[in-house]
Amino acid sequence: MANNVYDVIVVGTGPAGLTAANLLAQNGLDVLMVERGTQQVLQLPETFYGINSELLQRLNIEKKIQTAVEEPKQIRLISANEGFNYQIEIEPKKLKSNHNGMGLNRAVFEQVLIENALSYGARYLPNTVVKDFIFTGDRLTGVQCYSPDGYSEYTAKLVIDARGKLTPLAQHLGLKAAAKKPDEYMAIFSHFVGHSLTELIPHEGILVVTLDGGYVLVMALPNQRVSVMVVLWEEKARNGATNLENVFQEAVNCWEPLARAVRVAKKVMPTQSVINYDWQYNKYSGNGFLIIGDAVAFLDPFFCNGVAIGMNSGEIAADFALQDLAKDNQLQRMENLSSYDRQIQELIHKWERVWGIEKLSFCSIGLLKQTIGLLGQISFLKLKAINEKPKQDTPLVVI
Repeated sequence: MANNVYDVIVVGTGPAGLTAANLLAQNGLDVLMVERGTQQVLQLPETFYGINSELLQRLNIEKKIQTAVEEPKQIRLISANEGFNYQIEIEPKKLKSNHNGMGLNRAVFEQVLIENALSYGARYLPNTVVKDFIFTGDRLTGVQCYSPDGYSEYTAKLVIDARGKLTPLAQHLGLKAAAKKPDEYMAIFSHFVGHSLTELIPHEGILVVTLDGGYVLVMALPNQRVSVMVVLWEEKARNGATNLENVFQEAVNCWEPLARAVRVAKKVMPTQSVINYDWQYNKYSGNGFLIIGDAVAFLDPFFCNGVAIGMNSGEIAADFALQDLAKDNQLQRMENLSSYDRQIQELIHKWERVWGIEKLSFCSIGLLKQTIGLLGQISFLKLKAINEKPKQDTPLVVI
């Protein structure tokens, strides 16, 4: 590894990049992992569901990962739908023999993967930003980086980009990001500080208020912040208020306790929309590089299991790289890139079928099972009470 030369440079240390780095380092390649930051980005609750047990064994972390596995969060489900008003408490029970439905602590999980890769000889550079790319002819051969220690250049036989949504590498190379379907919903959120909101949320849990044509998700964040997110079908939003603040407030007002809590709490972030990254690139590889994880395609910003998809793409990239770097024929290497693209495309289609993205309902227990990771493993539902005054006498059904 003299003169900063490696077999593979992996840019981005999320589940996708770390999976690829681990598998390549295990096979004796000199691997450099570059990460622009050290702090975990705030995300919706991750589910452990979908992570292939065989892949965990191949990574040799099937026991180490136990430190990152958490019980599903307790959920308070409120209906503010027209015609029926109810409240349900979903209390998870510890699952001893089955990980389906369990939560995943991303910060702990990624640290496990980083330490595992280091044990196989990979090098890790945190707080290092890739500012530009190094090309030799038309082949990508390295990256230019800045860190607290200054400017550095690193070269490699292959660069794997796992930096996530709308990766700069894809933009740099002119890859086109095509929307897979028209936007069907919109999401608006803001952050607040105040006990009025935290009192509505179960301990270390989540509050979900279902609406006619959407839902409100309320969850605690670090630094005493509470995120309030409104998700609505586009048609519902268009037929309602004309600006984000009004759309947000009208949705919050559908359940009076939440409306009161928001009025009392201190707003610490302007109301803004969540970008719909429902797209995928038309190509996932090129001369000297592979793209994996959310940098390939973002299936859906609310429902898909990004960890599992990312790890699957990282495994595909690692296997392809091991075969590709063993070849001496440059022309044959280029021809094989179409095989990589096909494998990634098949992965995308597989997960689209698994989650049934076109058929998701925002106002159902199925939403909670998919979004928050209960997935049929809820131990029991305890119907605590009819919330406020029911608008009609409708029998409660335990699902």
